[in-house]
Order: sequence, then structure tokens, then C-alpha cells
Amino acid sequence: MARDTRGAAAPYTGAAGSRRIERDRKGGGLRKLLPLLLALLLAALLAILVISLIGGDDNSGGSSDAGRLSAGGAQLLPPPSGGLSKDVGRTATGKDVVVQSVNGNEGFFVGSSSTDRVYVEWGGDIGQNEASQFQPKKGDKVNLTGPVQAAGAEELRKLKLSADDRELVRSQGGFVNADRVSEAK
Repeated sequence: MARDTRGAAAPYTGAAGSRRIERDRKGGGLRKLLPLLLALLLAALLAILVISLIGGDDNSGGSSDAGRLSAGGAQLLPPPSGGLSKDVGRTATGKDVVVQSVNGNEGFFVGSSSTDRVYVEWGGDIGQNEASQFQPKKGDKVNLTGPVQAAGAEELRKLKLSADDRELVRSQGGFVNADRVSEAK
């Protein structure tokens, strides 16, 4: 029997000829998934970066490039917004604190900058004359201990500070009267 082919046209194959339907889908799922997987990987890396930048080490206790200075569990670097007066009488402990400036044989400031710093009396008229034991220089890292002392008018006069430095110590309400200062190892 013969088929009637009148009016029937040959199927359209296009310029490239006939193609199999499966070939169009081969790898199409992976190609669609690849941008999504790359976006997820990028988001994960970005999250890790943000966490490492702002998370830090939870065991540092306020550590920074300026070192750590604390009294009774309260961090003194950078100086608290309420000052040091609430820590008067407590023993301050400094580890790897950076000397910002030295006030002759009277003491020095520790901290991270000319504004974020705390005065340490070491060798002046308050307490014993410790200056003969160790003289830190600007930029040195030191370890120290000593009580936080109130910055009253008489104490400020004895510290022999410049007017600006005296005002900073007065505004903080206290300073560290170090008993021991040593070079940080």
C-alpha cells in the first residue's frame, strides 16, 4: 500500500538540520545552577570576612594594638566615657600597653593615641620614686600594676603635667599610680 503524500510537506529542519531534543537540555541544569552556587560561595566568603573583621577574639578582654589596661574587670583603654573615678582604689593591671608620651621622670601616658590614653605616674612626687628602676620611652610596650588614684587638685599639681595633659587627667578623674613597670617581652 502506498501512502498518500499529497499536500504533506517535509518537516522543517532549519539551517543546521535536525537536532535531538535531549541535546538542548544536556548540561542545562548545571549551567543554571552554577551562578546560584557561585553566589552562595561568595556570600559565605563575605560572611566569614565580616565576622573575622568585627568578631575578633572574644578572649582578648579589650585587647588592641594599645595593649590591655584594666582595673577590677573594667577596661581602662580606651578610657571609659565616664572616666576612671569609679575605679579609684582598684588595682590596675596593664599588659603590652604602648607608651604614647613620657613626662620627664614623673610618668607617662599609655594608650592608642593622643586622645585615647591614660596617665601612669611612675617616679614622681606621688608614692615612692620608682624612676630609677625602669624608664620607658615613647613607643615602648610595657607591663604595669598599681592602684587607680583620684585626680584631685593636689595630685594634679604634683604630677607636673602640661596644661593640656593636666586637663585630660582631670577630665578622666584618675590616673594609675604604678608600683611596678617593666618592659613587655
